[in-house]
Amino acid sequence: MAFHAQSSALTAAGDTTKTLIDTIQVPQTATAIVGVWGHALGGPGSTTLENFTGIIELESPDIALQPMQFPLDCVVVLTSGSVAISPRVWPVNIPVHGGERISGYVTMDMAITVANKARFGFIYQ
Repeated sequence: MAFHAQSSALTAAGDTTKTLIDTIQVPQTATAIVGVWGHALGGPGSTTLENFTGIIELESPDIALQPMQFPLDCVVVLTSGSVAISPRVWPVNIPVHGGERISGYVTMDMAITVANKARFGFIYQ
């Protein structure tokens, strides 16, 4: 069984309002989405004052996904040092026929002023 992966564009995501990251079109060869991942991290000035928490939401006009909300990994910035996180892949089994459009949104739990970015993606069967 072959697996393929696809990633969204990288989008600014520092607000507490629901923000569109990108819309992905499912490849024609896909039969199911078997994994979903998302992150909202980074920023040139991460400080101890801004922890990164929030949710990723998926919506589609082509398939019934809603509600589809995943918590972002909680990142507590203790110093201005570096942090490494392996993106969490949520296992799912969402049948697709190919061509469906799926939009990903991010909502942060608190406003972030360090220019963080968000991205999401899928693993297909």
